[in-house]
Amino acid sequence: MLLGLVIVVVASVLVGGIVVLQQRFSPPQNREGYNEVTGSVFEIISVLYAIVLAFVLIAVWEQRSDARTVSYNESNALVDVYWSASDLPRPEADKLKGLCRDYANLAIDHEWPDMAKEREVGDSGWNVIDAMHHEVDKGLPGNDQVSQEKNDSASEALDTLSQARDDRLNAAVGGLTGVMWLVLIAGALLMLGILLLFGVPGRMAHVVVVVIAAAMVVLLLYSVFELEYPFSRGVALGPDAFTQALERMRQIG
Repeated sequence: MLLGLVIVVVASVLVGGIVVLQQRFSPPQNREGYNEVTGSVFEIISVLYAIVLAFVLIAVWEQRSDARTVSYNESNALVDVYWSASDLPRPEADKLKGLCRDYANLAIDHEWPDMAKEREVGDSGWNVIDAMHHEVDKGLPGNDQVSQEKNDSASEALDTLSQARDDRLNAAVGGLTGVMWLVLIAGALLMLGILLLFGVPGRMAHVVVVVIAAAMVVLLLYSVFELEYPFSRGVALGPDAFTQALERMRQIG
């Protein structure tokens, strides 16, 4: 929040200085005749830019919400796999429970720091899931109907875990494209540039209007930047889901 405030203030001061310099070398009286045309163009551009910016802001916010849901789906599936270990013989059950705890600790200690730095997560988590499948298949070979049903239940939980993990990793790297950032930044510059063309008789009024518009646009762009990657930057999602999963595993025993 402090960084966002600093960025907004710096941008406002910079834009305000540009307006003051413009008024010094180009008095408002020289531009008053173009106010009607400038107003029409500004209305079109501002409406289009507001639509695009609102769409992007809503999209990144929904992406963050979806990422939070996915992380809890993944942790819940992990607990389901842990529960399914009770259907296995003792050696495989102990190994499967240990793998579930290893998976949660791996997500907390290694994958979350990698996602926070917007780095790709390695294959260690997938290797743990493969080992879980191996223990389930070894402990429940499926020679009878009861074993087959238990195997199917454990496999379903593992499939849910794999899908949720895949969704989380995709969300971690699903930022905006360079083209979209170009549109957002170029649109902001165009809109502020048109505001400079207005010939406002009161110089201070012109400064205030342009500074307020610049502060609002920069604030929204900063919000998009912070929300772009759900697991990194200022409003990053933490590994709370897996912390709770470990606690549930300890309660289950």
